[in-house]
Amino acid sequence: MNMLKWALMGSAALAVTATAARADDLSALKAQIETLQSRVTQLEAQPQASMPSGYSLLSIRDGQGNFQGVLPERAADRVREESGFTLSVVPTADAAPAAEVSVSGEIRTALIYTDYENDDNADINVRGRIFIKGKADTAVGEVGGYFRLQANGGGDFGDYSENTKMNKAYGWWKFAPEWELMAGYNDNTAALQVGWDWLAATGPVASFGPSNPANEQMRLTYSSGPLSFAIAVEDPDSATGYAVNFGADKAAGGGDDFVVEADAADRSDIPAVQGYLMYSSDAFTGQIVALYQDDTLGDDADWAIGGGATVGLGEMFQLTVGAVYGEGTNSYANNLGPLTVDEEFWGASAGILANLSEDTRLELGVGYEDYDNAGTALGFGGGVYWDPVSQVTLGVGATYIDYGDRQDVGTDGLGNLAFVDDSNEDSLQVFFGTWLRFP
Repeated sequence: MNMLKWALMGSAALAVTATAARADDLSALKAQIETLQSRVTQLEAQPQASMPSGYSLLSIRDGQGNFQGVLPERAADRVREESGFTLSVVPTADAAPAAEVSVSGEIRTALIYTDYENDDNADINVRGRIFIKGKADTAVGEVGGYFRLQANGGGDFGDYSENTKMNKAYGWWKFAPEWELMAGYNDNTAALQVGWDWLAATGPVASFGPSNPANEQMRLTYSSGPLSFAIAVEDPDSATGYAVNFGADKAAGGGDDFVVEADAADRSDIPAVQGYLMYSSDAFTGQIVALYQDDTLGDDADWAIGGGATVGLGEMFQLTVGAVYGEGTNSYANNLGPLTVDEEFWGASAGILANLSEDTRLELGVGYEDYDNAGTALGFGGGVYWDPVSQVTLGVGATYIDYGDRQDVGTDGLGNLAFVDDSNEDSLQVFFGTWLRFP
């Protein structure tokens, strides 16, 4: 009995001691919780100085952002999706970015051998570019901009220039889900987005067939699924080179002949109108283009129509063709351009693109340019390109141009304007190039 009594008394003492210890732990835990709550309250009261007003998350990631407003570009000029970095500002962590800015750069360096008019040489050509794209969602739709800064030179193109120019600059406003307004300086709207010059011509040597210049413009674009069309008002052609008017009789020596010197004047006092209609899917692209502009230097208005298609032949090959026919305009000039203000011309090109492996591709093509007075140019070319990683491309290739009956502007024995034989020399260019992208 005494043993049981002492056992009960000991258990009671232990229980009292444990209860007192538990009470002390609970008091300490309660004090810690109160301290933590006070700290949270202080943090919530602090101003969010590091974030723009109205936003709660700023992120940075590799690669390009989602820029649907960026206009189509030649394959040789496109920014790869995995290059550069993107800054994004979003309202919450699970929302789409409300604003994005992407920055990337590229240095292209090429060793080029040229054989032209009995003069051959080998030299190095360098081109540096910085690409900046940005957009922001607003109450009236997405607003964005694109800038391409460039400095280049060397090789047959002159010494390298340390001056950087705004090679492209335009902005866009997606004021409705399927409608977009673009304003700025970009490839002309009636450019053929098919054919050799647009889908291939990656190498730093002469292209062939119809080409396209960059131009000041305001463009309205509609796109719904695979169908799209665009219409634009653009700066009219300038009288590059020699623009000759042989007068009403269309013949030299009529007394009313004149020559407009290089870049002396625009051909029109009002903007040109350009547009296209296009159907584009993964396996097929078809396009029709048109251009019209008044021409105060000539007797007729300038115009052009064209079209073409690109077809995917399985996962490995693409076949592309494009052609244009027109009068007066130099919007498609490449190796040749119009010598007279009302000169008719046509040009065409075709190419085949092959993915030889996951990181190696082949480009092969042919093109032809035919001007009534300037002559003809038949071109062949191609290249092989290897991408060991997304930041590096190595390429080797060549272009051969065969000029036929090429003319220039001069005078006859009586001092009258006349066409003179310029040269029927061929041109051969061979290159090895590197494309290094950063960051």
